[in-house]
Amino acid sequence: ATNVRAAEKDAPAALGFAGEIFVDGLILWLPFCSAPGQAVTFPDAVFTAATSVCVTGLSTVVMAVQWSPIGKAVILCLIQIGGIGLIALANMIFISLRRKISLKNRRIIKESYNLDEMGGVVAVVRSVVKCVFLAEGIGAVLYAFCFVPEFGIKKGLVHAIFLAVSAFCNAGIDLFGETSLSVYVSNPLVNITTIGLIIVSGLGFIVWDDIWHNRLKFRKYSLHSKIVIISTTVLVF
Repeated sequence: ATNVRAAEKDAPAALGFAGEIFVDGLILWLPFCSAPGQAVTFPDAVFTAATSVCVTGLSTVVMAVQWSPIGKAVILCLIQIGGIGLIALANMIFISLRRKISLKNRRIIKESYNLDEMGGVVAVVRSVVKCVFLAEGIGAVLYAFCFVPEFGIKKGLVHAIFLAVSAFCNAGIDLFGETSLSVYVSNPLVNITTIGLIIVSGLGFIVWDDIWHNRLKFRKYSLHSKIVIISTTVLVF
C-alpha cells in the first residue's frame, strides 16, 4: 500500500517530465531549429530532446550539422535543465518572483540534495545554482583559451560555453561533429578542463559545501562527503 501511494505521488512528476520532453521535441521539430537543408524527423527531434534533458550523450543525428543556432541554443537550455534539475530551476524562478515554494517542492529539494531538514532549502537552491554557473563560467573561460584562437571569437565562445555546460552536466554532447573531442586528445587544457568539470559536478553540492567551509581539513567533512571523495578517487584511479 505504501508503494502504491508513493507511485501515485510520483505519477504527476513523471507525466510532467514526459510532457516536457514531448513539448521540447515539438520545438526542435520546427523548421527554424534545423540548419538549412537539414530537415529533422519528429522521432529524431523527440529523441534529441530526451537525450538532452536526461543527459545521456546519445544522438541519432550529428549535432553540429543538424541544428541551427536557435536549435543549438534550445539544446543547451535542455542540457542545463537536465543538469541542475527542473525543480531547482522552477523554484529559482519562484524565488526571483518572490513567490512561496510549496511544501511538496521543499520536500523534493530536500531529497534531491540529501539534506537533513527542509529548513533553508531556498538558500540551498540559490547556492547550488550559483555554484553551477560559477563552475561552468570558469570552464568556459579555460576552453576559450583554446577555441577562440582556433575558431575566432564568436564561434570559439559558442564552443567554449556549450562544452562547459555539457561537460559539467555530464551530457556528452558537443558541436564538433563526428570527430567530437578526439582531435584534442593531446591537448592538456581541453582534457584537464573536461575531466575537472565532470568530476566536480559528480561530487555534488554537499561535498562542495564541506570543502568550502572546512577547506582541506578532511576529518571535519561529513560522512557523506568522505564516502563520495574516497569512492570517486578510488574509482577514477
